[in-house]
Amino acid sequence: MYLKQIELAGFKTFAKKTTLSFLPPKKDHFPLTAIVGPNGSGKSNLSDAIRWTLGEQSLKLLRGKDTTDVIFSGAQGKSRSGFAEVTMTFDNADGIFPLEASEVAVTRRLYRDGESDYLVCGRKTRLADIQLMLAEAGVGQRSYSVIGQGMIDQVLTSTPEERKTFFDDATGVRPLQIKRHQAMLKLRRAYENLAETELVLTEIEPRLRLLSRQAKRLEERTAVELTLKERQTKYYQSLWFKLADELAGVQKNYDEADTHARQARKEMEKLDERVSFMEEAERARGTQDTERSELHKRLRAAEETRRTLRDEEFRVQKEIELVRVRAQDHWSPLPIGEIVAELEDLVVEQGKSLKSLKSLKSLADLKSFLPDVEKLFTRAKSLAHKLKRPEAKDVKADPKLEADLMGIRAKLEDLDKAVNQLDQAIENHSKAQSDKRTNLFTIERKLREEQRALYAIEEIGNTLRIELARLEERRENLHRDIDHALKEEAEILRKNRPKEIEKLSPAQTEAHRQEIEKLKYKLDLIGGIDPEIVAEYQETKTRHTFLEAQATDLRTAMKDAERLIDELDLRIHKQSEKAFRTINKEFQKYFKVLFGGGSCSLVKMTQEETDAAVHDEESAHEGDVSETLATADPDALSELKKRVKERKDRVVGIEIQATPPGKKLKALNLLSGGERSLASIALLAAIMATNPAPFVVLDEVDAALDEANTVRFASILGELRKNTQYIVITHNRATMEKADVLYGVTMNDDGVSQLLSIKMEELGENGTARR
Repeated sequence: MYLKQIELAGFKTFAKKTTLSFLPPKKDHFPLTAIVGPNGSGKSNLSDAIRWTLGEQSLKLLRGKDTTDVIFSGAQGKSRSGFAEVTMTFDNADGIFPLEASEVAVTRRLYRDGESDYLVCGRKTRLADIQLMLAEAGVGQRSYSVIGQGMIDQVLTSTPEERKTFFDDATGVRPLQIKRHQAMLKLRRAYENLAETELVLTEIEPRLRLLSRQAKRLEERTAVELTLKERQTKYYQSLWFKLADELAGVQKNYDEADTHARQARKEMEKLDERVSFMEEAERARGTQDTERSELHKRLRAAEETRRTLRDEEFRVQKEIELVRVRAQDHWSPLPIGEIVAELEDLVVEQGKSLKSLKSLKSLADLKSFLPDVEKLFTRAKSLAHKLKRPEAKDVKADPKLEADLMGIRAKLEDLDKAVNQLDQAIENHSKAQSDKRTNLFTIERKLREEQRALYAIEEIGNTLRIELARLEERRENLHRDIDHALKEEAEILRKNRPKEIEKLSPAQTEAHRQEIEKLKYKLDLIGGIDPEIVAEYQETKTRHTFLEAQATDLRTAMKDAERLIDELDLRIHKQSEKAFRTINKEFQKYFKVLFGGGSCSLVKMTQEETDAAVHDEESAHEGDVSETLATADPDALSELKKRVKERKDRVVGIEIQATPPGKKLKALNLLSGGERSLASIALLAAIMATNPAPFVVLDEVDAALDEANTVRFASILGELRKNTQYIVITHNRATMEKADVLYGVTMNDDGVSQLLSIKMEELGENGTARR
């Protein structure tokens, strides 16, 4: 691989499109290209263009203050350019670049608005990808491939830490260092992301546990509600249709009794009409029995009064029954809080009683203790009564109603006696007058019998009416309970009578009711839960599962990155150690060639040996990571510090020791300018001999050398160009004489640099170009 061509357009003083072509390598060496020209003509702009294209970001190294300073700014009679573009074309016949192309063109373009592009073979590419590709080929903007003007001794004056980066390129481990750097960035990002993920997990886990418990309770509540609904449906279905059957049976009996009562009344009306007719006939004949008429009048008045009292008795008895039904249907057990409070109070009182019982000294004192025991027994019995569903007969009605009913029944008993006495009086009177009015007395007797039969029927009817009222009240209450329990399904239950209804005994009905109450109490213990809790729980659980998976992936990625770093560290160590020893040996060789003797050496320095308390990039980033994770899990932070520390380069700097012949000094700052240039050239030659780069640009590195050392320098270039393509910007004749191609850079009054080229083989013996 070699640099085949450079094209510039709008870059600094090269306003016009300018092309530099380089000769292909020969059998035993690469052609040496020398760029010459007067000061200020723009020679060094060519080295800046190469460095800029290779991805240099430092404006100081590009000799500018602003990004757009690399764009031609205009001159007298020449407008400024809108963009700068430089393309370096490499021959890739040997396949150094991992591209299926015989030529690889790397382009960098910058517009005045700040927009920039990197291109490889005309395709836009990331700078990081270009840098990795060039590093793998041994080319880099910060390596020894481009030695700018005044930078030849920079490697000597730089700090040991800065010098290490230079030697990474020199030992050929720069591509591995880039990969290691990228792996370390991935490792750090993985740790940072893991810390953030674990922080979020720590935040949402308590909420997830709470939601999980609530969701579980909601599931339990749903199951209890389903069971409750099944039990309620079965329970109320049995009660409803059983009550409907009872109501239908009582209604049927009442209807029959009412029919009999109407028939009896009609018969009585007929008999009464006949009696009235016969009595009217007697009055007309003047044979009316006044005593009998008076007895019948009193009997009718008593019957009317008795009917009125019976109606009043029915009303009061109905009211009493309804009160009992309502009390039974509306009964509910005591709230759990009251039950617990009452039981706790009983336990306290029992404790006091037990203590008093233990303190008794004689049986005589036992009598004084009995009232307390009876009081506790009464309270316990009262509590048990409150907890048990009362029977209808046990429900006490309003005392006033009870008193009214007793008064009415007492009056009815008196009236019954009076009626019986009147019946007997009429019967006795009829017997005495039977020979005279036999027919009339027979009809009257039959009328009284019908009256007694009607009274009995009405008694039955009133009892059935009371039962109907009681059942209707129960039905209304049950209707309300079903609506409250089953809501919209209540009407469906009442309308759809199943073919077979399970007939529950009173004990079974009570067992079902108690089970329903237990299920309701269980629901009260579970409490009300918002159905949206399930959606929030699912969302939180999904997020938690996702974050856990992310944390697992991050831990796996961290292990992979650590394994890759360890592998790269091993390769870097082996390769750099071998190359470093060779460079050290070659450095001593070329140092003696240039100085005619003396000694020199390269020494690796550890962190403890460096005087400057300057952290390298990884240490600085570790500080960022520590700051990022300061609020995270301390264990994760300490683990991160431990792993980062384990993977830091032990060698953090390179120290150079040089002693020219006849001197005892070793400190580089005591060397003269020429001595520093010679030492730098010796080091550069050692590096090139050990790990030759595809091409090297030297910008006036021989400026500080005298004529004798310039000849030595040119001789070294002649030796090193066997493996490397050199582009040298120089003013020295000895260097020019070694060149195969000369490019001359000139500048006219318009401030635009121009190129002239000549091949040295085309010059004649007198120094003129062959025609």
